[in-house]
Amino acid sequence: MQTLKLSLLAGAALTLAACSSHPTGTDTMFTSEQLQGSAWQVQRLNGDHVGDALITLNFHEPGRLAGKAACNNYMASYTLDEDTFSVKTGGVTMMACPQPLMKLEQQFLDALETIDQADINDAGQLILRGGDMRIEASHQP
Repeated sequence: MQTLKLSLLAGAALTLAACSSHPTGTDTMFTSEQLQGSAWQVQRLNGDHVGDALITLNFHEPGRLAGKAACNNYMASYTLDEDTFSVKTGGVTMMACPQPLMKLEQQFLDALETIDQADINDAGQLILRGGDMRIEASHQP
């Protein structure tokens, strides 16, 4: 009987420990397959609202990412493992735009290269983080 109680207690402790990696009210990890076919529009970059600038993240087949980077279109590859997410930009078109958009675009592309975590928060936003960089994006239908 004592062994059964200890086993139940150990099982409950393990269950609670497993849940504690993402406490209630925080972010949830996802798989590459869940991202496939999804489109996101960036709302904030490093805490600052991007205003009317169009910055998008479009996840095509697993491992492929493309979108608009405020001025130009970009292509990238990404890797999503158990708890890490990384992006390698592959190419960017070369249109010239007003300086504020060009600066915002460069900040976004630099942020993409530093990303090492990706989560979806309780509000359904995609949150990409790495170092002191943070990208917040809303799902687009």
